Amino acid sequence: NRASAVQAKLESTRLLNDFMDLLIQHPEHNQLMLQGRKSLDSLSPDEYLRFSNMSLKAFWFFSAGYFQFRQRTLAEGDWFELRAVILYWLRSQGCRDWWEKLGRSMFGDDFVGFIDSEIANLAAQQAVSGLLPQGDPNV
Repeated sequence: NRASAVQAKLESTRLLNDFMDLLIQHPEHNQLMLQGRKSLDSLSPDEYLRFSNMSLKAFWFFSAGYFQFRQRTLAEGDWFELRAVILYWLRSQGCRDWWEKLGRSMFGDDFVGFIDSEIANLAAQQAVSGLLPQGDPNV
C-alpha cells in the first residue's frame, strides 16, 4: 500500500513535470497558454484548438487527482498541492470560459461539481476583495 502511494505520487509529479517541460522547452506553447488564460477571444481558431487541448490535458490530470483523493489513495498534502495548481488555472478568465464553453461537458458529475464549486468560491472571494486573483501570469 505504501509502495503504491509512493508510485502514485511519483507518477502524478512526472505528469505535471512533463506538462511544464513542454511549456519551458517550447516558448510558443507557453505564450499560447498565457494568451489563452487571459482571453479566449484573442485566440485564432487554431490557437483555440491548441489551448483547448492543453486545457483538456490539464483537466484530465486534475480529474484523476480528484478521483484519487476521493478514493483516499492521494494523501492530504498531495491533494493540497494539486488543488493549488487547479486554483491557478481557475483564476484565469480564459480557463473559466473554456470550462463553461467546452470543459464541463467532458467530465463526470462529481468532478464538474467540484470545479463549479471552486469557481463559485473564487467568485465569492472576488466579491469580497473586488478582484479575482490571477496568479503569476509568467508561470
